[in-house]
Amino acid sequence: MTLRIASLLALSTVVLASGCATLTGEPTQRISLQTLDAQGQQIRGMRCRIINGNAEYVGDSPMMDMEVRRSATDLEIECRQGMRVARGTAISRSGAAAMARAALMPGGSAGAVVDHMTGYGYTYPRVIQLRVGETLIVDASDDLPARARTASAER
Repeated sequence: MTLRIASLLALSTVVLASGCATLTGEPTQRISLQTLDAQGQQIRGMRCRIINGNAEYVGDSPMMDMEVRRSATDLEIECRQGMRVARGTAISRSGAAAMARAALMPGGSAGAVVDHMTGYGYTYPRVIQLRVGETLIVDASDDLPARARTASAER
């Protein structure tokens, strides 16, 4: 009888936690940040500051395979070297399809809420390339190269 109850509890836990990235996923992800000049040539040694809702990271470009904590908030990035400045935003995206499927499972909607609150259900672009003199947006939803954001588009 005790074995049967333990088995039932274990099965219930698996069903309720299924689709919950907080229990099955990683709290961090690896990203790579590169800084480029106007001709697309890599600039080494720019001092970069990366901020999201959970942490602040500082280092010199290129920053390869850097671990950042997942968050529902975007990564705000600024790199400087003398008068040269490169800025960008890496958009945080949820695994919306996976979260929707998980919400349909018993206990799944609670798991989706937890994933949102902890940031575990979100991801950033794997590679971020910023250009000096531009403010770029890099979107994890399509992992395409960054696109320039003009001053008029920001208003």
